[in-house]
Amino acid sequence: MSKVRVGVVGTGWWATQHHIPGLLAYEHCDVVALADPDPVNLARAAETFGVHRTYPGHPELLDAGGLDCVVVAVPHTYHYEIARDALDAGMGVLVEKPMVLRAAEAWDLVERSRTSNLPLVVGYTFQFTRLAERARRALQDSEIGDLLLVSGLFASMVQSYYSSRPEDYAGVFNFPLTGPKPDTYSNPAISGGGQGQTQITHAMGMVLWATGARVTEVHAKMANAGLAVDLVDAISYTLDSGAIGTMASTGSVKPGQDQQAELRYYGTGGYVLQELVGGTLTVQRDGSSAEIAAPMSAEEIYPAHATARCLVDLVRGVGENRAPAEPAAATVEFLEAAYRSASEGRPVKVSEVTAGELGAGS
Repeated sequence: MSKVRVGVVGTGWWATQHHIPGLLAYEHCDVVALADPDPVNLARAAETFGVHRTYPGHPELLDAGGLDCVVVAVPHTYHYEIARDALDAGMGVLVEKPMVLRAAEAWDLVERSRTSNLPLVVGYTFQFTRLAERARRALQDSEIGDLLLVSGLFASMVQSYYSSRPEDYAGVFNFPLTGPKPDTYSNPAISGGGQGQTQITHAMGMVLWATGARVTEVHAKMANAGLAVDLVDAISYTLDSGAIGTMASTGSVKPGQDQQAELRYYGTGGYVLQELVGGTLTVQRDGSSAEIAAPMSAEEIYPAHATARCLVDLVRGVGENRAPAEPAAATVEFLEAAYRSASEGRPVKVSEVTAGELGAGS
């Protein structure tokens, strides 16, 4: 087919630093339209990247037509409506993580994608690495026997985002055009939460993609440390396979300090140790020497251009969806149950949140 025509909804930090440049450098597509209700961000992005079709919102972009797929890179609470409307308009979609904020909305998008046979990719960049694929193969091929325990830790540098001070990280991330707005991550009405929605979504997205499992019950404790959103989370859970797991996470790591994102899987016949940020992997099978993968380079660890290019390839009819909607929806229901558990101080069965109704306008 001719080049895939891509529209991008959202011209903030992530779109302008990663998605748009990555797509413009990809020979199989053209970025033909941008949409954003912020006229300053929209004009700046259009001029910088040479995109001439601009719109104040996603309805106008979709109504104008001439697109094959849409990248949704806006604050969390707006994901569902835009992704739903794009799928209904017959376009493939990349929606940034977290996929959406409610389980009912997540599974609705899954069903719309299936029914229309349109690609739906979620922005889980860590899943596009060779070590992630190796870990997934080891787990789904039962190389370590039956899974017994998953232990996760995600310690990251995001506290200033939750404190309405994104400018603290300007020297770290080198925002090319604009950084996040002060309320993007700090206002729970926009973000849906803090560390859970921003970072645990990565780690549990990896767990549920790699294992092919779903969570059945969650017991969570969360601490805000004076913020409006959670900064520190400790969550225990049960998988539908019967395995149990823990996920601990904090956003309190400071600039210049090392971040950690490790997942440990223990089975009846060995274990898998995966470090997402460090880019390492060990597969230990009982009765054999440990398989220690060659560490990934800094460029390999977080292939930020891969998610949008995956969408383009799927529209072209080639490649594999390495960040599919089903495990992403399972991650949404895990997180919704975790926030309810922390709020109510009790274990929550995931079935309690998957029965929820869709929001207004659906």
